[in-house]
Amino acid sequence: MSHRRQRRHQSGLATAGIVLSIVILMLAGAWNYNRNLQSEQAIGGSRPYLNYADGDLESLRDAYAQELVGVRANYDAAKRSRARGVRDVGSIAGNVDQFQNTTRKSYAIRNAAAGVVENQGRLEEIDRELEIRSQLAKGFARHLKRLIGL
Repeated sequence: MSHRRQRRHQSGLATAGIVLSIVILMLAGAWNYNRNLQSEQAIGGSRPYLNYADGDLESLRDAYAQELVGVRANYDAAKRSRARGVRDVGSIAGNVDQFQNTTRKSYAIRNAAAGVVENQGRLEEIDRELEIRSQLAKGFARHLKRLIGL
């Protein structure tokens, strides 16, 4: 082989090696994208606390748990103050007052119950975010262990 042909052959091998490397990297990227997409779909739903630091998230969870205790106490107090049935005295004004009192106390119970449900929902979202993070951390630790083991 002439010197020129030999250089062309080596150049072609180098180009083929680069193209093969690029194709392998693209396949690895596509596989990784698909793997991450599947894990995100398995998690499902929105993650409103995604950008919070772990420490801030724990503090927020503790604050909501304390607030939930207070909100539950308000709910229990509202339930205890529920209007009881009163005998009809025959006065329209008395019946209207009784109706307004019952309505006011029912609204208080309903609002207190809504507060309990809202705080429980927030706590569940925070717990879900913490669980997702712990699963991701376990996966990362396993991956790191495999890399170090090689």
